[in-house]
Amino acid sequence: MSYQAILTGLQTQLKTVVGIRAVLDYVPTSVQTAPLIYSVLDSAEIVRSGQVRAVRYRILHRLCVRWQDNERAEWEIIPLVDAIPAAIEADPHLGGVLTAGYAEINEIEAAWVTIGGIEYRVLDFYSTVIEK
Repeated sequence: MSYQAILTGLQTQLKTVVGIRAVLDYVPTSVQTAPLIYSVLDSAEIVRSGQVRAVRYRILHRLCVRWQDNERAEWEIIPLVDAIPAAIEADPHLGGVLTAGYAEINEIEAAWVTIGGIEYRVLDFYSTVIEK
């Protein structure tokens, strides 16, 4: 198993979320279409117990919504707060990528960021992926 296969599996699930217009596997320098979500590795921990090796990945999935109007931006993200974790929960084995492990989104943080000189309302979803 590889991180690349896991990332592809996560992106496949994120593409099922209604309302997300683009799914990327890198940090964009500009946002051409929104809402957009991109995924990047936050951390990885390798643990061994006897002959068993497990890797715990923490992956950031940043949802970006253009912030021109407070109310409109909030209404745009409201349905995605539940839909994004539900997309991963719908297939925690990522289409068979994880045969002995699982993926879940277990943390969400809200913020504002500037990308390419434009301010965005963002939700940072953190997934934990256990691979054995």
